[in-house]
Amino acid sequence: MTAAAVTTLRRLNTPRVTLRFWQVLIVVALALPLLQPWRNAPGKTIMSSITFISGTTADGTTAPAQRDPATLIAAVLFAGMAARLLWLGAGFLRLRAIRRRATPATALDGVTLTLKQDLGTHADVMFSDEVAGPATVGMWPAVVLLPRRVLGLPTAVQKAVLCHELIHVCRRDWLATVLEEVWCAVLWFHPGARLMASRACLAREMLVDEETILHTRDRRVYAEALLGFSHPQPHLVGATALTGRRQLSQRIALIAQEASMSRSRVASLLVLSAATVAAATFSAATSVPMVSSHAQTEQVYRPGNGVTLPSAVREVKPEYTDEAKAQKIQGSVSLRIVVLADGTVGDMQVTRSLDDKYGLDRQAGRAATKWLFQPSTKDGKPVPVEVELEMTFTLR
Repeated sequence: MTAAAVTTLRRLNTPRVTLRFWQVLIVVALALPLLQPWRNAPGKTIMSSITFISGTTADGTTAPAQRDPATLIAAVLFAGMAARLLWLGAGFLRLRAIRRRATPATALDGVTLTLKQDLGTHADVMFSDEVAGPATVGMWPAVVLLPRRVLGLPTAVQKAVLCHELIHVCRRDWLATVLEEVWCAVLWFHPGARLMASRACLAREMLVDEETILHTRDRRVYAEALLGFSHPQPHLVGATALTGRRQLSQRIALIAQEASMSRSRVASLLVLSAATVAAATFSAATSVPMVSSHAQTEQVYRPGNGVTLPSAVREVKPEYTDEAKAQKIQGSVSLRIVVLADGTVGDMQVTRSLDDKYGLDRQAGRAATKWLFQPSTKDGKPVPVEVELEMTFTLR
């Protein structure tokens, strides 16, 4: 959000520089979770995958195991990611079917051959009744899909439209489009991901607009070509369209500007924008530090070899369930627990069960989570340690 505000307020409107700015920002966003230059968040760094063992309640129904909220959130995020990736895959299959049903645009061979020679590229130009506007698809081979109404446009406009799409082919922009689609599918829950992809797409289209005008040398005709496909077009997954749904006004405005920014102004604005975004990122990172993947997988030790045993500071005895009392069940439940560096209990697992029907295993787990320890140490520093804990049930 900060990057969008800065580039808008500082009028960073040179397409090539703007595109590189957003591409670098996306790469930085991908790298930050891996680099994690800031401190780990305090508190529990090992989340329990098993909190309580499900058992039987007093009314005879089965009590569900309590679940870690972080696990539920992760499940929702991954489910959304899977759904979006499946939707993306379905879109690519539909696009493939559209390509198969398209027919060669032989009526445009004269314009097409000249442009291909001038640009030094190759692509199959085809007509399709299933696209609302011109679009480029694929790389080997690249295909330019055109609606048949292109035939009713003046030759100069046809040339502008084809030139735009063939420049996309030269630049291999289809690959960037696919990567942005995947980026948005994986980070479907983050509004900033869609914003960055949208701004990068807009900058890329503006850059292609600029190169098309340099080649055709006619701003008016090119603007006419864009306006000819100004109606909202349905999103075609995996295709670089001539006009986006919310980009046309900005592109027309830039086409109308003949003056260009000086190199020194571009450089100064780019440095200022990058510095502002970096400062905002650092401020957010230090005020709300992220928990790194390293912290979540912190090494758990076993007592011995310089690792001390934890000592119980607070013990909580397990409670009998009425059903277990009625069945006169006695004995011990063995638990493998992780005592965290702050003395609380983290991960837990039943290693020897006494009763998973009437709730004693669950009661043992519930009591264990309330214990507090003087944590283990290694080289004088508190560390997480895995130990065995036994809970005994005795009827008197």
